[in-house]
Amino acid sequence: MSALQTRKPTGLPSWPILLLAGREKAGKSWAAVSASASPLVGRTLYIGIGEDDPDEYSIIPGADFEIVVHDGTFPGILAAVRAAVAEPAGELPTLIIVDSMTRLWNLIGDNMQAIANRRAKGRKNAAGDFTISMDLWNVAADQWSSVMDALRVHQGPVILTARLDPVAVMENGQPTTQKEWKIQGHKSLPFDATAIIEMRERGQFLITGVKSARVQLDKPKLFPEFTVDRLWADLGVADGTADRTHATVQSDRTGAEPGAARADAPAPPPVASQDWAAQIMPVRDLDALKAVHERATAAKELGLTVGADHKQSTLDLIAAWKLPKPQGALTISALIQMVKAKIEAGELPSEPKPADGSWPVAEIPKDGES
Repeated sequence: MSALQTRKPTGLPSWPILLLAGREKAGKSWAAVSASASPLVGRTLYIGIGEDDPDEYSIIPGADFEIVVHDGTFPGILAAVRAAVAEPAGELPTLIIVDSMTRLWNLIGDNMQAIANRRAKGRKNAAGDFTISMDLWNVAADQWSSVMDALRVHQGPVILTARLDPVAVMENGQPTTQKEWKIQGHKSLPFDATAIIEMRERGQFLITGVKSARVQLDKPKLFPEFTVDRLWADLGVADGTADRTHATVQSDRTGAEPGAARADAPAPPPVASQDWAAQIMPVRDLDALKAVHERATAAKELGLTVGADHKQSTLDLIAAWKLPKPQGALTISALIQMVKAKIEAGELPSEPKPADGSWPVAEIPKDGES
């Protein structure tokens, strides 16, 4: 029996992660908040990092957004992002704005520098600080990834802002007189974005990168009269979207030496910790199924596989809903999609009833009992 799992592409775009990168006072926050007026979105949650809260921007015609409050620490920011993603959506998807990712990366770097200074090892750099060791840079990269991973599971639009600065082109380790535009943030930020809009001058919008079958870009192009809503329309999201999915990667932190295991030994897939099959079993309508989907998304377990600990409840679910038997590992997302298809087809399972014809009744605890 083959363990290979495949699925057919939907042909639909997912909501993009849009990066607005610009110089100071170029209008990044204005453009981001203006997107809250789009008829394509419901709530807009603005998460500011090191930027003044845009209270005044509520006067933008049609703008309707909420400012997410946090304590400014990295754990507080991460918790705010995860809480925003976990918020249930209404009839329209929720827009999440993070302003700015440059400030986030600076904060992470400052935290690592503080740790390096406390360690007081190595040589001081020109700024009088101790060099940040590679293990701390790895921690910094993990913290950055934890924020991006949380945003990736959001099934709605995301807008990120970042600073864009002209920097000297380096040649043989030495600066030259040539300049290039560089997005300030973790080096992976441009790769994580679906589309990049550079604002080198206020009122000038240059689209420099996009991942789309509908918008083809052979070189950076000016985007006259740019708005986020207009870019969304060009990307085709107004005609329907599919869930944003991506192939996750898991680094090996077990410490095992290379070659300790057979090179051809298959790695076990990540296993979901919750019994999602049991949570799906009583579902009888799309709203209830959507609630399970949102909980699995918030728990970051949507793409994980059903574990051996929950094998029986999974088998019960498959039997009750008359689902096809899985060929290999079965993900939580696949379970939800199969049940969704059954609900849409009106093929609901009959409610099980005990053989004696009675239903079990739980005793009501008395005052003081739990």
